[in-house]
Amino acid sequence: MFATLLCVSMVQVVYGQSRDVTVNVELRDVLSGGGTGDGGTATGSNNVAFLFDTEAKYRQTQTQVVADQLRVLATRNYNINVKAQTPTFTSTTSSSTLPLSILKVSTALNGTTSFSTAVVPTTVDQVVYTGGVPTLSQGFDFKYEIEPNVLLVQAPKEQYNVVLTYTVVAN
Repeated sequence: MFATLLCVSMVQVVYGQSRDVTVNVELRDVLSGGGTGDGGTATGSNNVAFLFDTEAKYRQTQTQVVADQLRVLATRNYNINVKAQTPTFTSTTSSSTLPLSILKVSTALNGTTSFSTAVVPTTVDQVVYTGGVPTLSQGFDFKYEIEPNVLLVQAPKEQYNVVLTYTVVAN
């Protein structure tokens, strides 16, 4: 006698739906210097102070270096420009002025000592750094110099200031 073998297969059918999702990434050029989230916040001071209070200080070049004064985020090659907001240093207490020509400004990559050729700020943009490449966060040190000058000796003895604007521009 033969036994009949009966196999029953249970096949489960799953019904479902699918959905395609497109993920877009749009890249735009960004050139930024120093703001929070824009290359990081530079830690260097926004104030540079020269004090001429001794004979030696009037006779020697005075130098102030500010580490990490500007921090750049750039998606393109860039330069850094400097521009004075006024055509002279202006007294904080009188109508006296000093010419911008007493000041020289240069810059270097953060942590290096190879400063660019110094420029004398004017009310027109001037390149103070050239050759920047795309970066998430590149810091820059700035060097400010005032050489001995008879104008400093002759000027009224008070505090003077000028505001300099640094701009990161595509090249």
